[in-house]
Amino acid sequence: MLLTGRLMEDDMKCFIILFLAVLSVSCADMNLIDNNKLFIEKNIGWMHGNCLAIKNQDIKIPTDITLVKLEKNNTSEKAKIISQTKSQEECLPLMEDRKKININNGYSFYLVKSTVTIDLAIGVIGGEELNLSNFSYCTTAEGIKYLIKDSSEVIWEGYYYLGYDSEVTCKP
Repeated sequence: MLLTGRLMEDDMKCFIILFLAVLSVSCADMNLIDNNKLFIEKNIGWMHGNCLAIKNQDIKIPTDITLVKLEKNNTSEKAKIISQTKSQEECLPLMEDRKKININNGYSFYLVKSTVTIDLAIGVIGGEELNLSNFSYCTTAEGIKYLIKDSSEVIWEGYYYLGYDSEVTCKP
Protein backbone atom coordinates (compact mmCIF):
# COMPACT_ATOMS: atom_id res chain seq x y z
CA MET A 1 0.00 0.00 0.00
CA LEU A 2 2.84 2.35 0.83
CA LEU A 3 4.45 1.64 -2.54
CA THR A 4 1.17 2.32 -4.37
CA GLY A 5 0.69 5.61 -2.49
CA ARG A 6 4.22 6.72 -3.37
CA LEU A 7 3.68 5.81 -7.05
CA MET A 8 0.46 7.81 -7.11
CA GLU A 9 2.27 10.74 -5.49
CA ASP A 10 5.09 10.49 -8.07
CA ASP A 11 2.53 10.23 -10.88
CA MET A 12 0.76 13.32 -9.56
CA LYS A 13 4.08 15.24 -9.43
CA CYS A 14 4.86 14.16 -13.00
CA PHE A 15 1.39 15.18 -14.11
CA ILE A 16 1.75 18.60 -12.49
CA ILE A 17 5.19 19.13 -14.01
CA LEU A 18 3.92 18.04 -17.43
CA PHE A 19 0.87 20.29 -17.09
CA LEU A 20 3.01 23.29 -16.16
CA ALA A 21 5.38 22.58 -19.03
CA VAL A 22 2.50 22.43 -21.53
CA LEU A 23 0.98 25.57 -20.03
CA SER A 24 4.25 27.49 -20.29
CA VAL A 25 4.75 26.44 -23.92
CA SER A 26 1.19 27.38 -24.84
CA CYS A 27 1.62 30.76 -23.12
CA ALA A 28 4.86 31.27 -25.06
CA ASP A 29 2.97 30.52 -28.28
CA MET A 30 0.26 33.02 -27.28
CA ASN A 31 2.95 35.63 -26.55
CA LEU A 32 4.44 35.02 -30.00
CA ILE A 33 1.01 35.44 -31.57
CA ASP A 34 0.34 38.60 -29.56
CA ASN A 35 3.78 40.01 -30.43
CA ASN A 36 3.23 39.22 -34.11
CA LYS A 37 -0.18 40.95 -34.08
CA LEU A 38 1.36 43.97 -32.34
CA PHE A 39 4.18 44.07 -34.93
CA ILE A 40 1.62 43.94 -37.75
CA GLU A 41 -0.55 46.68 -36.19
CA LYS A 42 2.47 48.98 -35.73
CA ASN A 43 3.74 48.49 -39.30
CA ILE A 44 0.60 48.45 -41.45
CA GLY A 45 -1.95 51.19 -41.92
CA TRP A 46 -4.65 52.38 -44.28
CA MET A 47 -4.51 55.45 -46.46
CA HIS A 48 -6.85 57.98 -48.01
CA GLY A 49 -4.90 60.36 -50.16
CA ASN A 50 -1.44 61.10 -48.77
CA CYS A 51 -2.54 60.45 -45.19
CA LEU A 52 -1.55 57.23 -43.43
CA ALA A 53 -3.62 56.07 -40.43
CA ILE A 54 -1.66 53.57 -38.37
CA LYS A 55 -1.74 52.31 -34.79
CA ASN A 56 1.76 53.57 -34.06
CA GLN A 57 2.44 56.99 -32.58
CA ASP A 58 6.23 56.55 -32.55
CA ILE A 59 7.28 56.24 -36.20
CA LYS A 60 10.73 57.67 -36.87
CA ILE A 61 10.63 60.46 -39.46
CA PRO A 62 11.46 59.99 -42.31
CA THR A 63 10.57 56.31 -42.82
CA ASP A 64 10.34 54.39 -46.08
CA ILE A 65 7.04 52.71 -46.81
CA THR A 66 5.53 50.52 -49.51
CA LEU A 67 2.10 51.63 -50.71
CA VAL A 68 -0.31 49.09 -52.13
CA LYS A 69 -2.73 51.13 -54.19
CA LEU A 70 -6.11 49.42 -54.09
CA GLU A 71 -7.35 49.40 -57.66
CA LYS A 72 -8.82 46.87 -60.09
CA ASN A 73 -5.27 45.50 -60.34
CA ASN A 74 -3.38 46.53 -57.23
CA THR A 75 -0.02 48.21 -57.73
CA SER A 76 2.76 49.04 -55.31
CA GLU A 77 4.98 52.10 -55.02
CA LYS A 78 7.76 53.20 -52.71
CA ALA A 79 7.07 56.32 -50.68
CA LYS A 80 8.22 58.06 -47.50
CA ILE A 81 6.49 59.04 -44.27
CA ILE A 82 7.53 62.67 -43.83
CA SER A 83 5.64 63.96 -40.76
CA GLN A 84 2.94 63.32 -38.23
CA THR A 85 -0.19 65.43 -38.74
CA LYS A 86 -3.33 66.58 -36.96
CA SER A 87 -4.52 68.79 -39.82
CA GLN A 88 -7.82 68.12 -41.59
CA GLU A 89 -6.58 70.17 -44.55
CA GLU A 90 -3.76 67.68 -45.13
CA CYS A 91 -5.51 64.53 -43.91
CA LEU A 92 -9.05 63.62 -44.98
CA PRO A 93 -9.60 61.11 -42.11
CA LEU A 94 -9.22 64.09 -39.74
CA MET A 95 -12.10 66.07 -41.21
CA GLU A 96 -14.49 67.26 -38.51
CA ASP A 97 -17.28 64.74 -39.29
CA ARG A 98 -14.96 61.71 -38.92
CA LYS A 99 -12.00 62.83 -36.83
CA LYS A 100 -13.22 61.76 -33.37
CA ILE A 101 -14.08 58.17 -34.32
CA ASN A 102 -10.90 57.63 -36.36
CA ILE A 103 -8.72 58.91 -33.49
CA ASN A 104 -10.70 56.91 -30.90
CA ASN A 105 -10.02 53.76 -32.96
CA GLY A 106 -6.37 54.17 -31.94
CA TYR A 107 -4.88 55.61 -35.11
CA SER A 108 -2.08 58.14 -35.44
CA PHE A 109 -1.89 60.10 -38.70
CA TYR A 110 1.12 60.74 -40.91
CA LEU A 111 1.73 62.52 -44.20
CA VAL A 112 3.28 60.42 -46.94
CA LYS A 113 5.31 61.80 -49.83
CA SER A 114 4.79 59.82 -53.02
CA THR A 115 5.52 60.30 -56.70
CA VAL A 116 2.07 58.93 -57.56
CA THR A 117 -1.43 60.12 -56.72
CA ILE A 118 -2.96 58.04 -53.95
CA ASP A 119 -6.67 57.42 -53.50
CA LEU A 120 -7.17 54.34 -51.30
CA ALA A 121 -4.12 52.32 -50.28
CA ILE A 122 -2.53 50.23 -47.57
CA GLY A 123 0.88 51.33 -46.34
CA VAL A 124 3.43 48.79 -45.12
CA ILE A 125 6.59 49.80 -43.30
CA GLY A 126 9.37 47.51 -44.52
CA GLY A 127 7.13 45.74 -47.04
CA GLU A 128 9.62 44.44 -49.57
CA GLU A 129 8.01 41.37 -51.14
CA LEU A 130 4.24 41.64 -51.00
CA ASN A 131 1.60 39.54 -52.71
CA LEU A 132 -0.57 42.37 -54.02
CA SER A 133 -3.57 40.11 -54.55
CA ASN A 134 -3.82 39.67 -50.73
CA PHE A 135 -4.71 43.37 -50.30
CA SER A 136 -8.29 44.58 -50.64
CA TYR A 137 -11.05 46.75 -49.23
CA CYS A 138 -14.81 46.83 -49.03
CA THR A 139 -17.33 49.36 -47.78
CA THR A 140 -19.55 49.19 -44.71
CA ALA A 141 -22.62 51.30 -43.95
CA GLU A 142 -20.41 54.19 -42.77
CA GLY A 143 -16.84 53.43 -43.74
CA ILE A 144 -14.15 51.43 -45.46
CA LYS A 145 -12.73 48.14 -44.23
CA TYR A 146 -9.17 47.51 -45.43
CA LEU A 147 -7.96 43.89 -45.44
CA ILE A 148 -4.85 41.81 -45.92
CA LYS A 149 -5.56 38.10 -46.29
CA ASP A 150 -3.25 35.11 -46.44
CA SER A 151 -5.18 32.28 -48.09
CA SER A 152 -8.60 32.64 -46.49
CA GLU A 153 -7.36 34.06 -43.17
CA VAL A 154 -7.43 37.81 -42.45
CA ILE A 155 -3.99 38.77 -41.09
CA TRP A 156 -4.64 42.52 -40.82
CA GLU A 157 -7.73 44.68 -40.87
CA GLY A 158 -8.17 48.44 -40.65
CA TYR A 159 -11.31 50.55 -40.49
CA TYR A 160 -11.83 54.07 -41.81
CA TYR A 161 -14.95 55.83 -40.56
CA LEU A 162 -16.20 58.17 -43.30
CA GLY A 163 -18.87 60.06 -41.39
CA TYR A 164 -21.63 59.43 -43.94
CA ASP A 165 -23.71 56.55 -45.28
CA SER A 166 -22.18 54.41 -48.01
CA GLU A 167 -23.27 51.39 -50.02
CA VAL A 168 -22.31 48.15 -48.27
CA THR A 169 -20.03 45.88 -50.31
CA CYS A 170 -18.47 43.89 -47.43
CA LYS A 171 -19.74 40.35 -47.17
CA PRO A 172 -20.99 39.25 -43.74
